[in-house]
Amino acid sequence: LPSSIDPPRFAYTAMHGIGYPFAKRVFEEFDLPEFLAVPSQRDPNFEFPTVPFPNPEEKGALDLAKEFASENNCDIVLANDPDADRLAVAEKDRSSGEWTVFSGDQIGVMIGHWIWTQVGKDCGKPV
Repeated sequence: LPSSIDPPRFAYTAMHGIGYPFAKRVFEEFDLPEFLAVPSQRDPNFEFPTVPFPNPEEKGALDLAKEFASENNCDIVLANDPDADRLAVAEKDRSSGEWTVFSGDQIGVMIGHWIWTQVGKDCGKPV
């Protein structure tokens, strides 16, 4: 990033599931900046008291995480469902303050683009 742009800050929600320790370890293993976990959704709770349905892709499921992120100056929300096999990503526009929640297809395109630009085009093998 150019020196005039602050790096993004991350908020994470496990949505009352098992994802928190795994997300924490991934961030540590890849030397990513520490994220802030949504306290009321960090630990497993089979009653899912803060969401009507614990699927991060459902409308409204990320509301608490986005609120927490805004209060803590985080630009990106990462969310897993309770068994941590789904991922949702939301990004806050620093200019407007508006949140964009990305679809699974959009997340896949971003990951594919990153792989291509970082590895694929120069690896000499089909990607």
